[in-house]
Amino acid sequence: MRFFNSTQKNMSFSDVVASIKYFIRTNPDNNFRIAVGTDSQVKGRYTCFATGIHIHMVGKGAWCCISKRLENKRYRNLKEKITKETLLTYEIVDMLNEQLMDSLCDFGVKYKNFDCKLEAHIDIGKNGDTRKFIREMVGYFEGIGIDAKIKPDSFVASSYANRYSKTVKVG
Repeated sequence: MRFFNSTQKNMSFSDVVASIKYFIRTNPDNNFRIAVGTDSQVKGRYTCFATGIHIHMVGKGAWCCISKRLENKRYRNLKEKITKETLLTYEIVDMLNEQLMDSLCDFGVKYKNFDCKLEAHIDIGKNGDTRKFIREMVGYFEGIGIDAKIKPDSFVASSYANRYSKTVKVG
């Protein structure tokens, strides 16, 4: 799994974690929100999944990156597609939670105003056909103590990842 943004290309997951830690270290006495979300687009025989990671120093800027995965499968079933997006988000949230926990605890001990929340952004909402999946998809994250956001609050999935899921380059 490789990540990129407008200034960095071909980042490993370890590079992403190091960039998040560096971003926090630049001004650690603040509130941070780390959000992960996935969107997908079906194009011909393929489905392009884009997963975004966004860290926001509340009121003071952000750093983000994206990972794209192209599957040689046309997801026709909405529940199957939404479940796949949610599971890709879950995978990254779980990895971030595991790899950042010790560092975030250290920041919390050293800096009295430091606060960091990890969120999952799911591309579903109360309007439209996806509303029937809210309880199930949100439940994945509630089970591990992660706050899950849905539209209109799930901007990493519904806006950032959405932008990158639309561009598909097939071999």
